Amino acid sequence: MHPLLAHLRDATAASHETLDAAFGSLDLSQRADYVRFLSGHAIGMAPLFTSFRGYVEGELQVACPDFPAMLRNDLAALGVDAQDLPRVDAPGALTGPATAYVVAGSRLGLAMIRKGGYWGSAHDLPSTYMEDDSGRMIWKDVVARLKHDMPDDAAAAHERAAAVVAFETFRAAFIASATEAVK
Repeated sequence: MHPLLAHLRDATAASHETLDAAFGSLDLSQRADYVRFLSGHAIGMAPLFTSFRGYVEGELQVACPDFPAMLRNDLAALGVDAQDLPRVDAPGALTGPATAYVVAGSRLGLAMIRKGGYWGSAHDLPSTYMEDDSGRMIWKDVVARLKHDMPDDAAAAHERAAAVVAFETFRAAFIASATEAVK
C-alpha cells in the first residue's frame, strides 16, 4: 500500500503538466491575459469549491478561504462580472481529498507566479486571490493528511480518477476562458 499522496501525484503528473503549460502560456503582465487567468480560475473553481470547502472544513477542521469571492471581487475591479463567465461542469465524480490536492496545490503555483509579478500588482490593482497565503497553509495540512492515508486499491483508484477529473475541470475552464479574453 502506498500513501494517497503518491497515488495522486502519479495519476495527475501528465494532467498537471498540461494545465501548467496552458495557464503558463499567458503573459500575466498583459491585462487581457491576466483577466483570462483570473477568469479561468473562477470558471474552474466554481464546480470544485463545494468539494474543496467540505474537505478543508470537515476533514482538516480549518477555516476555508473563499476563493470564488476573491475571484469575483478581483474580476469586478477589472470590469468583469463573474456571473457572465462561461460555466463548465466537472466531467466526473469529485472527492474531497482529490479536489483539495488540486485546489490547494494550485496555491503553490500562484505563489511562484506572484513573485514574477502580474498586471494587477503593476497597476495598483493587487489581486486578493493572487496575494492570498492561507491556501499554502491548507496545502501543508492536505499533504500531511494525504501522506498518512493508505487507501486500498479500490479507494486509491477512485481518488486517482477524481484528481484527474479536478484537473480536467480546470483544463476545460482554461479553454472556456478564451471567450472572455476576446471581449
